[in-house]
Amino acid sequence: MPNTVKILKKPLLITKEAARFAIIRANYYAGNYQNAVWLIGDGRSGTTFVSSLLNWNHKYREMFEPFHPIYVKQMKSLPFHKYIRPNDANNAFTRIAADVFTGKLTSPFIDIANRRFVYKSLLIKDIFANLLANWAYHTFSDLEIKVILLLRNPFAVALSKYKKKHWHWMTDPKEFLKQQQLMDDHLHPFKDLIENISDDYIERQILIWSIINYVPLRQFNNNQLHVLFYEDIVSQPREELTSLFNYIDPTLDSLAIDCALQKLHVPSRVSGSESNIKKGQSPIDSWQKEITPKQLKNGREILDQFGFGQLYKEDGLPERSALNSMPNILNK
Repeated sequence: MPNTVKILKKPLLITKEAARFAIIRANYYAGNYQNAVWLIGDGRSGTTFVSSLLNWNHKYREMFEPFHPIYVKQMKSLPFHKYIRPNDANNAFTRIAADVFTGKLTSPFIDIANRRFVYKSLLIKDIFANLLANWAYHTFSDLEIKVILLLRNPFAVALSKYKKKHWHWMTDPKEFLKQQQLMDDHLHPFKDLIENISDDYIERQILIWSIINYVPLRQFNNNQLHVLFYEDIVSQPREELTSLFNYIDPTLDSLAIDCALQKLHVPSRVSGSESNIKKGQSPIDSWQKEITPKQLKNGREILDQFGFGQLYKEDGLPERSALNSMPNILNK
């Protein structure tokens, strides 16, 4: 009998999926994806959590990690964290990327959270696209993409990735050495650091965090990118959401912020049993109990080399003003 139930359920599931994709595609042909909000960041930095705040009323069609090189078949040829030069207008990848930013691309992985009949623009959430973000911003400038870069304390990110090692992350920074244009344009001063990085998992993730955030911060101007700190969303949510919503759509009123705030203490769908929210622990400084003194020392030395040494204070909170003092960062 159980096998019979499974056999009967399978066609029903296929029918539901087909109907869902038909609705998503109908919205595409109706022109409902004219505007796009693009949230980029590192894995385990809180992108899924922030996307749930942005999409509090589910008006966006949320595209979940469409540049994932493992789970999205159109991206199978990409390495983790693919770099594309901003002026590379004829890149062979352009057509595939266009399908993302126009909302034409669909898949069970990308559309896992979408259940509405009508959408009013796109919310694209990515953790592998930081190094091609500036290229996409300029290549698809006619779409007026609103780009948000989410930063979270690199030690918290590294520790969270360590606890999810079975997930698909880049684990060897030496992979960046294979991207010659990336090395020529941004990473040549750090070649020795990359080549001689230790085998420590945390330290390697600190280096990866530094690289994938350093590059977009160098490439974008202040008026092209909204930098959002995860810790600020947690510690001063109303202020940060007001600034964020004003960047996305100045017409949004305080009611939208109030509604978004109601989701603040709801764990994201990718939270595991180790989630700080589920454990009742602070997501800002709980990492300090598990990072060793050696990892802290070596990690800070890595951050210093990229100019990120003053970006986070001893208490784990960000120092936004430090961005303004970093050379070649967020050029006015």
